[in-house]
Amino acid sequence: MTQSLDYLSFYRWAPFKWEIKRNDQLSGLGSGRTIGAELAPPLWMAQVSALQMRNTIAEEVDAKIRALRGPQDLFMMTSSLFRGPRLDPAGIALGSAAVSVASIVAGGTGLALKGLPAGYVLSIGDKVQIQYSGDPERYAFFEFSQAGLANGAGVTPQIRVFPALPAGVAVDMAVTLIKPACRVFVVPESYKVGQVTGGITYGCSFQIMQKK
Repeated sequence: MTQSLDYLSFYRWAPFKWEIKRNDQLSGLGSGRTIGAELAPPLWMAQVSALQMRNTIAEEVDAKIRALRGPQDLFMMTSSLFRGPRLDPAGIALGSAAVSVASIVAGGTGLALKGLPAGYVLSIGDKVQIQYSGDPERYAFFEFSQAGLANGAGVTPQIRVFPALPAGVAVDMAVTLIKPACRVFVVPESYKVGQVTGGITYGCSFQIMQKK
């Protein structure tokens, strides 16, 4: 089971950036050449730090994180840096548009979207979420590696993405552009409870890693 977006995202975390943990193997040859192979798809990870909070709220956060059993207990997490597309962070232009997958590049290296407002712009670095399975739950979390512009019918050209889409993503699946979240777990032993000054706790932090 995956906890909802408000399990930990509800609290006042400092904006954080997503980074990538690669699963590559490098080998050196006698000729001086280096060859590499991707052993598994890359995973998103991040270091999350709290803004100062009242001690009572900090204790609530402590309890919620202690209740998680590492990779066994998953939750959705989003960063306030990536609330929506760069040119429409609050989703005002997007409105109630029902965005979905129009087509997918072979190998999952890109996709086109449909259902966007005419002329809607997607920028390099915009984050995207797609739920592609309900039982068991599966989520794709990725970013655009190039910009895209919706035509008059609300359809974009095929846009390159990173990392590559998992095989389960298909045409017509719903796409989340506002508050896109990644399914993650708290890396064991990474949680720091912070320090107390008067009625305030500051400095608590933890590391999260994607679970596909």
